[in-house]
Amino acid sequence: MVRERLTLRPLAGVLDMMRATFPRPDRTVRVPVAGSVRRVTARATHSPLTVPATDIAARDGFAVVSSETRGARDESPVPLRNPFRMNTGNAIPPGYDAVVMIEDVTGGDGTWCTRRAVLPGEHIHPAGEEIRSGEMILPAGHSIRPWDIGALLSYGIARVDVQAVNVGLLPTGSEVIPAGERPGPGEVIESNTAIAAAWLGEAGATCTRYGIVRDDPRLLSEAIGKGIRENDLLLVSAGSSAGTRDFTASVISDLGEVLVHGIAMKPGKPAIIGRVDGKPVIGMPGYPIAAMTTVRELALPLLAEWGFSARPGERLRARLARTIQTDPGFDEFIFLTVSRDGDRYAATPLPRGAGTQMTVVRANACLHVPVGTGSIHGGTEVEVLLTGPLASTGEAPGSREPAPERLVPGGGAVLPVKNSS
Repeated sequence: MVRERLTLRPLAGVLDMMRATFPRPDRTVRVPVAGSVRRVTARATHSPLTVPATDIAARDGFAVVSSETRGARDESPVPLRNPFRMNTGNAIPPGYDAVVMIEDVTGGDGTWCTRRAVLPGEHIHPAGEEIRSGEMILPAGHSIRPWDIGALLSYGIARVDVQAVNVGLLPTGSEVIPAGERPGPGEVIESNTAIAAAWLGEAGATCTRYGIVRDDPRLLSEAIGKGIRENDLLLVSAGSSAGTRDFTASVISDLGEVLVHGIAMKPGKPAIIGRVDGKPVIGMPGYPIAAMTTVRELALPLLAEWGFSARPGERLRARLARTIQTDPGFDEFIFLTVSRDGDRYAATPLPRGAGTQMTVVRANACLHVPVGTGSIHGGTEVEVLLTGPLASTGEAPGSREPAPERLVPGGGAVLPVKNSS
């Protein structure tokens, strides 16, 4: 079989096409509030309670009739006629309209005086000060934060409706074996779908990993059909290139349509975007770093468009320790180790390639070199996305080589390099 040359589409155009082609699935689930952090509210949530339900004391002291404290001062305390002892949070009894703080009270044995006059409502939290029944707590489309959970529970909400998205992850390849088995010659342990599930799960997706499908078009067609029926988005690992056993594109074409096969990004050039029954199918290359790039640059942005966003990574500016050669016709993603070098940061590029996962393990940052950039000289300051903790000057995380103690000579110009996560 003759290998076909892929027609490469620009990454930015592919992302625009995906946003326009695949609207957010209309799927919601009801979950316990206590476990809803980072989930996105499906609709506005309103309080069934008025909080506080009645006027309550804002300070420890005595409930009083405020007019009876008029004229009170340190040198001439005013007797309290019928004070009612209060602790913070106690309900104010009928007929009382203020609280005198305990530190402003003198006397004892039933004879109490105040050295400070109070106004009506002073040191009282009025009924409904926090929220009234029927008022909105959270709007639709809100990513729930830990403190939102406290408010929801305090206002009587135990379960909340949140947006949901189901993502299927389908590993393929006759040479692929499950984790836990020892690979023989030419065999590899399946890990791409585990990485994708962990990453997409952080964004709030419910992920299902299916069993490995060997290189058989009929079996692959059945598996993709099942994955599409059961999910809102399907990722197929491997089989996206143009080899004799790469069937993903042809099977997607038989079941629906291939919108893109080949993207001008490295790694991840053979990635596929398909549509089956109106739902997106993303074909990932089998090489691990290429697969990770596909998840980060295609699947995660689509989920973000649907309202499911992974926690954003920290960005900082660092100077390249050596020159990077890139293809100006591609968006390229380069892993680095970033370490503090005096009062600035140094970034050391790691060896490139789509296969070795140790590159990612040793890296703590990623650099996006946009299409049209070309080479970047050593000493240039670029913006990087941190993927792990910063290394101290000495040894980079997981690296076999020491991190640079000083920058190599270079131009030092600030390059407006933009990251994409």
